[in-house]
Amino acid sequence: MKTTENTIEILDRLIGVAVDTEKFYRRAAKDVGRADLEEFFHQRAARWKNAADELQAQRKRLGVADQKEGTWGGVMDRTAMDISVAMSKGDSGVVEWAREDAEAAAAEYEKALAANLSPELRTVVQRQLADVRAAVASLEQVLRVYGGPRS
Repeated sequence: MKTTENTIEILDRLIGVAVDTEKFYRRAAKDVGRADLEEFFHQRAARWKNAADELQAQRKRLGVADQKEGTWGGVMDRTAMDISVAMSKGDSGVVEWAREDAEAAAAEYEKALAANLSPELRTVVQRQLADVRAAVASLEQVLRVYGGPRS
């Protein structure tokens, strides 16, 4: 039973990350000025929604009801991003924030992979982690266009 409880906790944490990041990227799409960045953030938001849905399906498979909410930290991050944009960091500030958020998400996925997951869930988490890492690489590439992150 302990393994199932741990699995549910892991799923809850990853679902929270996915829901928060989806909302964050939808907000980011509204805050950037470049159309290509807006499209990028819309696409990433859709991928995070799919990730959350896939994790929800794993949770249901364990006989546990949906958990659609994000986390309080996610609300705070989106608020801070709005303040960041308002303070004239512009597109590069939003992209840098997204990169940091994606790196934090990757850390959560890595932590989940350190646990005793079922083979099916491990495959899902590994695939989603690869997608998160690809997003980090894409965001870093965008930042290079801007001359690197602002500190």
